[in-house]
Amino acid sequence: MGYQFITAGSLTHALELLEQHGQAARIVCGGTDVMVRLHLKRLPECVFINIRELEELRYIREEDGWIRIGAGTALGTLEHSTLLLDKAPALFQAAQVFADPNVRHSATVGGNICNASPSADSAPSLLAFDAQVVIARKDGQRVLPIRDFFTGVGRTALRPGEMAVEIRFRPNPNSAFVKVGLRSAMAISVVNIAASADLGQGGVMKDVRIAVGAVAPTPIRADHAEGCLRGKRPDKAAIREAMDAIQMDIKPITDVRASEEYRRIVTENMLRRVVRKACGICENEEGADQ
Repeated sequence: MGYQFITAGSLTHALELLEQHGQAARIVCGGTDVMVRLHLKRLPECVFINIRELEELRYIREEDGWIRIGAGTALGTLEHSTLLLDKAPALFQAAQVFADPNVRHSATVGGNICNASPSADSAPSLLAFDAQVVIARKDGQRVLPIRDFFTGVGRTALRPGEMAVEIRFRPNPNSAFVKVGLRSAMAISVVNIAASADLGQGGVMKDVRIAVGAVAPTPIRADHAEGCLRGKRPDKAAIREAMDAIQMDIKPITDVRASEEYRRIVTENMLRRVVRKACGICENEEGADQ
């Protein structure tokens, strides 16, 4: 039916195949998104380059002050990583609520970001960590901030002949992830949000990064909301100001999962929850400090 399937024996082989087939090439590893699109007949004729057998792309490790994750690492591996639990809880929490256990076993970190869905569950955490994407091609590598990686719905900054091989970021235990999804839709996010804070004396947020998914054509950083919190303690007044400001950051739409109005309301409430969670502030049902 116009599709070819080639299994790469090594990363070098995969990059050679990418160069050889150019724009017709499509990397496949877990295949969870590809199989859906094939079933719906939404994929043009292409050459699938299978990298699932490449052990060199499956790892989570801390090295030289970075947490490094191979692009072929399954989301299910992330949810069992004690390194992420201790030093990057936002990504650990995102992995725990990604789809269902069967999908987490197959879907990969690289595939999740390269699919470039606005609601990708790993994206907000990686944006909140100021992650970098290591991109390889046959003749070398380049490193791109993940904020510049997403260019539109289903579109990334990858060029023909390139593939994402690693995601890396500085650890931050003061981070958190929150998601609202529909169970009947395999928990695809209606809104997802992550926060990462650098805390100083007295709990002041010397820096804070907030990222939101499913409220714009790409996962985004909430610059206006961040500006309201930076240099302040995460008290009710500062968070309330950020909740109002985040409306300037997001551009939600109405679709089959939720209305624009609902997404705006939910994003505000989730901002409060995720910032407090990242800063280690517990809440009871009424939102009071414990």
